[in-house]
Formats: sequence, C-alpha cells, structure tokens
Amino acid sequence: MTSKWKFCANKKGNSNKKARYMIAIKDLIVLQSEKDQAAFISYVEGRNKRHDTRNVGLYKAFLKDEEEQILREIGSNAFGSLKKRLCDQLIEFSGGQLLAQELSQENEVLKLIALARKLFENNQIKTGHTLLKRAEKVALSLDLFAQLNEIYHLLIEQSHKIEGLDQGKLFTKLEKNNAQFIAEERLSVLYASMQKHFNSKLDGETVDSLESIYEKALQKFGVSADLAFSFRALNQLCVLSDLFASQTKNYHGLDLFFEGKIAELQGSTKDSEKTLPYHLSLLYGMSTIYFRKNQLGRSRAYLEQMFKQMQRYQKKYFTIWQARYVNLLALNLNFSGQPVKAREVLIDCLKNASPKETETALLQLSLGMIYFQQGDLKEVKKIIASFQKRDIWYLRYLGNEWLFNYKAMEILLHFDLGNDQLAESRILSFQRIFARHSKGDKSNPLWPFLKLVKSALFDPEYISSPPFAEKVETSIPWKGEEEDFFNRCFYAWLKAKMLKQPVYETTLDLLKKPQH
Repeated sequence: MTSKWKFCANKKGNSNKKARYMIAIKDLIVLQSEKDQAAFISYVEGRNKRHDTRNVGLYKAFLKDEEEQILREIGSNAFGSLKKRLCDQLIEFSGGQLLAQELSQENEVLKLIALARKLFENNQIKTGHTLLKRAEKVALSLDLFAQLNEIYHLLIEQSHKIEGLDQGKLFTKLEKNNAQFIAEERLSVLYASMQKHFNSKLDGETVDSLESIYEKALQKFGVSADLAFSFRALNQLCVLSDLFASQTKNYHGLDLFFEGKIAELQGSTKDSEKTLPYHLSLLYGMSTIYFRKNQLGRSRAYLEQMFKQMQRYQKKYFTIWQARYVNLLALNLNFSGQPVKAREVLIDCLKNASPKETETALLQLSLGMIYFQQGDLKEVKKIIASFQKRDIWYLRYLGNEWLFNYKAMEILLHFDLGNDQLAESRILSFQRIFARHSKGDKSNPLWPFLKLVKSALFDPEYISSPPFAEKVETSIPWKGEEEDFFNRCFYAWLKAKMLKQPVYETTLDLLKKPQH
C-alpha cells in the first residue's frame, strides 16, 4: 500500500482512523487560498464523468465544517468512498501545483545531467561538458547536493577526455559538496536536539544561554561554524531564539548573537532563488522578535528588507508571505501611533489579497485588537462572531498564542459590554484550556490578571477603587521594561480601567516606559 493510500484509508468501524482521515483532508484544504479552492473545484468538475458525483459537494462541506451533514444523508459506506476519492484528488491537484511551482529548476538540472550522460556515451565530450557546467551552476544556486555529486562523478569519469580540466579542483569540489551535504543533515539533527533541550527545561529549571547551547551542539555533532553559515541555518537559529524567548518569557534580554551574519549573506553567492524562502522567513522572524522586544524601529527595518526580498524573482514568494507581512506591518503601525493606517492595510489585504483561511483569522484578530483599543466594540463583536471553527482547529493551524489572544480579547469584550456571566464563563473556559501550558509558572502575570478581572466583574466601580489598585500592586509579578509585549497590552487595559482613561493612549504610554 502506497503512502497516498495510507493517507486516505478509512476502514469501517475504526474511529481513530476516521479522525486521522478527516484531519488529513482539512490539512490539505488549509494550504489553499480562495483562488486555489476555485481552481480545485473547476479541476474536479472537469474530471467528473457523471453529473451526480458529489465530490464537489463534499469539498464545499469541508470548507464550511458541514461534512457530517453529508455523512447523515448518504450513510457511512458511501461517505467513506466519497472521502477517499476527494482525498486522492486533493493530493493529485495540490501535489501537481507544488511540482510545477517548485521543481521546475531541479527538473532542468536533471534533464541537463541525463542529456550530458547520453552525449558522453556517444563520445560528444565537449557538448556534454558544456551542459554539465550549466547544470552545476544551477545546482549550486539551489543547494542540490545529490545532483552536484552526480555531476562531479560524471566529470571525473570523463576527465581524461576533457582538455584543460583540473582533476585536483574537481576532487576538491566533490569533497566540499559531500561535506556540505553531511553538514546539512547534521544541522537538522542539531536543531532538533536544541528544541528538545528547551522542551525538557520547562518546569522551572535553569536554561543555558542560546549561544552556549548552540556552540555545544556544533561540537557534539561535528559541524563547523563555516558550514553552518547559510540562510537556512540562520533562520533555524532565529526560530529557536523566538522559542527560547517565549519559554523563558524574556524577549527583552534575548541575545541575537547571529544577527551580524545576515548582512554578510545578503548579496553573496548563497543569496539565491533557492534560499529566498529561508531568507524571507529569517527577516520576518527578526522583525517579529524586535517587535516583541518593543524595538519597533528595528522591527520596521527588517520588514522593509523583507518587502524588498518579496519583489525578487518575479514576486515568486510575494503571495505566500503577503498576509504575514501585512499583519506585522499593521501591528508596528498601530503601536507607533498610527491605528488608522494599521486598520487600512489590514482591511485592504482582507479584501484584495485572497488570503487563506488561517491568514484571514490572523488578520482579523489583529484588526479586532485595533478596534478594541479604539473602543469600537461593535466591530470587535462582529469579528469575534466570525471565528466559527472549534478551538482545536485554531490551536492546530494558528498556534497557542493566537488562541490565547483570541480568548483573552473575548473575555475583555464581554467585560466591557457588561455581559458579566458570559465573561465569567469565558474566564473559566480559558483557565481550563491554558492551565496545563503554564503549569508551575508562578512568574506569569496571566493568572493574577484573570483573577483581578473576575473580581471586578459584578462590581465595575471596584476596578477604579484604591483597594483594587493595592491588589494589583501586590498580586501581579511585574518585570518592568522586561515584561512581555503582549502582557503589557493586557495590563494596559486594566490600568486604563483603573484610571478611567482611553485604552489605546494608556497602552502607548505603558509601552514607552518601564513600569514598577
């Protein structure tokens, strides 16, 4: 049985396999934009030989989370067969798109190698050598180590027939390529081990510095710092830095020891079309970290670099990164005193960029936060109501932090609307969902913050009283300027209520200076 069938199989009576199968279809759908969805429907309709085929209907039902309705209509056996056909078609369509988009240059290298080999067999040495040189140039730009090995082996086999070919240089190239290939594999293991190290230190243990962990890992896995010098490697370090700061709850003190290497790579031979996805991810990650560090100028500087990179190679990756870029730009604008501009760029992207479902949720939540800070609760309520998926879906596709901010905004919305019982219910639900993620973390101001909100639910005037202010001072473990950016935003809402001041202005004031 092939991996495709394993991905789609669903035996009758096995609820676990059914669940995995249902998730598999949704995993494929979540990769699609609205344009992709429309193209897939046209693709399926073009392949349907009978007008009564219901695969399009099932696909549309999955888009709306209404697939159970079709199950009830046609029964489990027919439903299982229909799901299997739909899954096959999704894999074929999505896989075909990716192959067309991402493997065109790799296929060019393979074609050149195959043609050169045929020319060598027919003793057309000069032309074969010319084609291999062209293949080598493309393969080097794409870091195609396996193909480079094949190129060098072919050249070595024919080197005695090629006039002027330096065998010594060729052997050096082969050895260097093999070393780079092994280094890439070891780097993957290295970063996995570092992430495991972080995850094992979550219960109050002291975590070593990121640079110390990295240097120990390089030594352990026998990877030289020079071989680890690439956009892919720096992007991995950026991802780990974000994880490190998130788990230690200290973006303020994060040492980005690798940052100086970014400029060295930009414009070098390693700055190619193949490495552009890692380059973009790195710039986005650096901008995000500086945003969390409350250094908005540096965050914007990385965003500007990112936007320039998005224009390269006929904007090949522009659409892929557009929503994330716009979202982070809007957050920077909002917390730089430009909420109207921030709102405009978000609305424009939502209307005109055809974002994917996950991207729409990301943009909508940021838009909701801006409306909330401006006191436009009617718009916030509309946005909250638009989130119709189950919590597990949002957690799976958008992550813990998105769900955390969504739930927190919902609680504060009901508080401001005077829906005391709903707010209390949401607080209890919030505590159930997130308690295990912060278990044993007494330094997190989240839990005392929720208790304070809950204590003022049924007596709004209490929040502006001296006893409440004293309770805030004694219960929230505040870190001043080292406090997490988003924790500051929640605390700003509380402070605004205490002082009876506008939330947005209070937030900006709080972000400008350390609090004690």
